[in-house]
Amino acid sequence: MHKDKLDPVAYAVFFQGLVASIIAVFVVMSGFSLPNISNYLLPAVASMFLFGAGHIIYAKTLQRVEASVFSIYFATHAIWVMFLGILLFNETLTPIQIVGSFLIFASLSLVVKSFRHFKPDTGALLGILTGILFGLAITSWSYVGRHTDTLSWAAVSFAGASLFALLFSPKAVNKMRPMLSPKVLPKMVLLCIFYAIGSVAMLYAYKTGAFSLVSPLRQTGIIVTTVLALILLRPERVRIKRKVGAALICMAGVLLLVA
Repeated sequence: MHKDKLDPVAYAVFFQGLVASIIAVFVVMSGFSLPNISNYLLPAVASMFLFGAGHIIYAKTLQRVEASVFSIYFATHAIWVMFLGILLFNETLTPIQIVGSFLIFASLSLVVKSFRHFKPDTGALLGILTGILFGLAITSWSYVGRHTDTLSWAAVSFAGASLFALLFSPKAVNKMRPMLSPKVLPKMVLLCIFYAIGSVAMLYAYKTGAFSLVSPLRQTGIIVTTVLALILLRPERVRIKRKVGAALICMAGVLLLVA
């Protein structure tokens, strides 16, 4: 999607709305239900707001940072979810998991172009901020998902996040036309189908598993992102050894986190 130069806010609104629509199809077939949701309104609203803001910054970051590099920055959200699980839900952190956390952060150093003269640029800061926002959003989102119907909550949460993103910039509606073009729309639909499947699966995983374990497991996608970016995106074929090395180190950290 990078080369299509889509507006970040319009993309965030359209993307999340389309994911919500896809999930809603299955909700209609299974029956809509949100039991006990009134008891969790604060984390529910917080998750939708954070996802709305997070997806906007996510899109802006991908306009500045290579996809394979961004995957490493974004992986830091696993650390925030893990620590929130420890602080809020009394989960435990072993010495091996501490080492794994360190490796994930250490992998960031390999994607810095010039470590000797390193100064955090806008892309790097936005990437790390995205990780923080998604860490907070996923924790709130998954907490609500544990106490209500998973599929219905997934549809509502994506729709709500889309509306919050729109509130940040109502003019984004006027910038959605490129996403409806025959060139872009099929890619958007395919992307949203995969994202919907992955998100629902993730929500079910968080419903039955510990935050400190499920979140790091999701980072196995780093290897896939890095390899596919190198294969499919010509501009990404630079500093290949560093990128692959960073992905492998990050992956090693993930394995230690779940050891």
